[in-house]
Amino acid sequence: MPVSVAIVGPAGSGKTTLFNALTAGRGADGVGMVDVPDERLQRLAEAVNPKKTTPAQVRVEDTPPGSRAQRVAFARQADVLVKVARCFGPAPEPVKELDELTLDLVLADLTSIEKRLDVVGKEARAGKKDAQREAEVLTAAKAHLDNSKPLRTLALEEDDRKLLNSIFPVTLKPSVYVANVADELLPSGGEGAMKVMAIANEEGAPAIVLSARLEAELTELDPAEEKEMRASYGIDESGLGRIARAVWEAGGLITYFTAGEPEARAWPCERDSPAPQAAAKIHTDFEKHFIRAEVTSVDELVAAGSMDALRAAGKLRIEGRDYRVQDGDVVFFRVGR
Repeated sequence: MPVSVAIVGPAGSGKTTLFNALTAGRGADGVGMVDVPDERLQRLAEAVNPKKTTPAQVRVEDTPPGSRAQRVAFARQADVLVKVARCFGPAPEPVKELDELTLDLVLADLTSIEKRLDVVGKEARAGKKDAQREAEVLTAAKAHLDNSKPLRTLALEEDDRKLLNSIFPVTLKPSVYVANVADELLPSGGEGAMKVMAIANEEGAPAIVLSARLEAELTELDPAEEKEMRASYGIDESGLGRIARAVWEAGGLITYFTAGEPEARAWPCERDSPAPQAAAKIHTDFEKHFIRAEVTSVDELVAAGSMDALRAAGKLRIEGRDYRVQDGDVVFFRVGR
């Protein structure tokens, strides 16, 4: 499954322009599938010469028109939120507008938690197992939201986070901040971008400075012209590349690879996933029937030319069920029937 990203933000912040830039105008009805650029995959493909090369993908969605409740429901469905702040045009107020967006999301979560607290409170009084602990977590979450703070900034144990997940809290979702600035303010972005960066830093979230309008224009150029124009603005990477890396960082993701004659492919995976769980990204049956993982690095595979060559030389690492797959690993999973 591709990583799902929702582009959210105040009206006029450039959400749709950014969506068009990321999808290179190929999105439809506010939804687009975007290939994630990764030079490691290209190196593998050049070395292995597979019949097919498949990059990791992101499903990008632009906020649809509708009520506040509809916009919140849209955001709840995403894995990661990309929050766009207007730092261009007359009198930009990125902090105020982002605070208003956060408040909308906080109020939505507060309503959900209050409803759940009513139910759990009755269950706790009836002596239902684990209800008391859930009530304590919900009460702490409510107090945090009452201070207009997103749940993402509340210190939670993993088990407590799972209890909250039952209400699908939108403020618990990882976020990436985008300061959408005027072209002439690149690459630093000016005062407005600094304010957005400060908000992101306070939350421990990644932030990016770009001009969505410029990014959309650059998608229409050939690669050489695009590179030259980026350089003239002091930018060395596409907005898509920077946002993809930020989404991976915020979402706690890594990329591992499989590479052989049929296909070289990049697979998104949760950081620190045990090998059987990582294998399930390829096919759910792989987790149950996992035997072992044969692991190497991109550099080693590129030098050898194939997994078979590394296997013949005894240079593949053999890892078991407890191995935590790392970013950049090239893996061949052995599974039973």
